[in-house]
Amino acid sequence: MKCDAVLTEAAHEQACSLLLRHIRKGQEQEALCFALWRPSTGATRNSALVFEILPPREGECHLHGNVSFESSYLARVLKFACSRKTGLAFMHNHLSKGWQHMSGKDVIAERDRISPPTRATGLPLVGLTLGVDGSWSARFWTWDGRRFNRTWCDKVRVVGKRLRVTFNDEAMPPPRRRPILRRTIDTWGEACQRDIARLRIGVVGVGSVGLMVAEMLARIGIEKLVLIDPDRVELHNLDRLLYATQENVGEYKVELASKHLRNGATAKNFELWPHKNPIQHKSSWDAALDCDVLFSAVDRPLPKDVLNRIAYAHCIPVISGGVFIDTKPDGTLGQATWSVSTVGPGRRCLRCDGQYTTSDVIMERDGSLDDPAYVRSTRGSSDVPTNQNVFPFSANAASFMVIEMVRLIVAANWWPDTGSKLHYSLIPNRLQLERAQCASTCSVYENIAQGDRYRYPFLMEAVGEPPLSALKTPFGRVRDWGIKVLQALRRRN
Repeated sequence: MKCDAVLTEAAHEQACSLLLRHIRKGQEQEALCFALWRPSTGATRNSALVFEILPPREGECHLHGNVSFESSYLARVLKFACSRKTGLAFMHNHLSKGWQHMSGKDVIAERDRISPPTRATGLPLVGLTLGVDGSWSARFWTWDGRRFNRTWCDKVRVVGKRLRVTFNDEAMPPPRRRPILRRTIDTWGEACQRDIARLRIGVVGVGSVGLMVAEMLARIGIEKLVLIDPDRVELHNLDRLLYATQENVGEYKVELASKHLRNGATAKNFELWPHKNPIQHKSSWDAALDCDVLFSAVDRPLPKDVLNRIAYAHCIPVISGGVFIDTKPDGTLGQATWSVSTVGPGRRCLRCDGQYTTSDVIMERDGSLDDPAYVRSTRGSSDVPTNQNVFPFSANAASFMVIEMVRLIVAANWWPDTGSKLHYSLIPNRLQLERAQCASTCSVYENIAQGDRYRYPFLMEAVGEPPLSALKTPFGRVRDWGIKVLQALRRRN
């Protein structure tokens, strides 16, 4: 298993304020502190989600160019970590930039002094070193029964209004400049390209919008791409599904995408993992937890809810996009809009944005959304189409989504925040920017950095589970009762 470390933006800023306070005053002085972390386990990656800083109290640290701490400080934070059932992280700073290695004294401190008592938490010690430019390095110290072994992380991510990533170049060598990417690299520079290319990106839903997102990612040099979609190509997809022809009808969308993306990818070492199970299936859930950024191109409430909760509980930014078209009764275009929302710590979640409700999720979970009688009784005539879309609208939404990802990575500190949502309306030709936070009672936002502690209630464990509509649940009986009531009310009116 590979290892990563993740800090919420709030934890990163507090740690920088504490550890770099002397540097910012012009003093060459190191500092240290402890922090709490929780595990996030994907299919091939273990991540430490660092969410709370535990500063030293007066007398617990001693500054002498280097820095040391009293055993009472370690005992205090260790007791607190055990009471919270979290892991313990040790943080200190160095006086240089970029990914930081360890001195002999650093190794002795983490391996021999801090790791042994930290075994009481049941989790490895995570060591993190901060450079003067805000870059992090990280490693796990694991006990094999005889000694503590160090495993360096591949990268450290800071997740919030931006996505800051520090890569371990030894574990993940930066890609070499390729002539095929000359125009791309000349646009935002080699440093940004190295960061973008090495991210593992997941695209959930490879229909009209998602497949174009995947194509753009492959073209800009992304090396690792995960595709998740259980659907097959249908005849009505052909007017807006990239690459699809009548010969592809019945083929899995991820298979169609894989074939063409591998041909068009510009990265030298392009890797692609297609998954035919829905995102609420355990195998696809685990694959999503391996990603650094996720794209949501789904229109059903259940997968939206899954991705929304991953964004906060596992600190993985999710960029969600979609198209809505209102058709008049005479069949002409009434309005068309498309929007892009970026969700995760520090941003409004998809549920608070009104993109779905909990009742929508339950209705899908028990099969009500696939019941024509129920849809007709609650949403009017079933003759009215609900999934209209055309290729140019999908292309615009996909472009917005990829641009938002690029902005997350390449934005300088002085760039203005894009807020929680970009919304474009076709008729007035107007682009709106929305800035809003989650409701104070939002249960999704409360789960920030819960990691593996958070259990998604509708996660499907077994391969070959029956379709959701076939499940016999109490919600099914409520649905049947609701249909009868609504039909009676309709007859009365």
